[in-house]
Amino acid sequence: MKLEGVQNNGYADLLWLIAQESEGKVDVRNQKGSSARGLFQLLEMNWHWNPNGEKSFGNATEECQGGIRYIKHSRHRTAARAVEYWKQHRHY
Repeated sequence: MKLEGVQNNGYADLLWLIAQESEGKVDVRNQKGSSARGLFQLLEMNWHWNPNGEKSFGNATEECQGGIRYIKHSRHRTAARAVEYWKQHRHY
């Protein structure tokens, strides 16, 4: 979070998203045929948000950075808004 300039008040929401998406398992792959991968289950088209793209998978810190970057630069902007969206749509 510090590396990506996220305030500590977003911590619980980020943990919640990780729990829903990957159960906290680093480099987990989607079992339903999707390209989603990692702690935040980024789709292949979003792997570029990871510091080292696909090579970041397996590194928990870099997977978190990628997820945080995706949230910050997507429609959500904050983890709280991503959680809100997830609860309505079962994805974010």
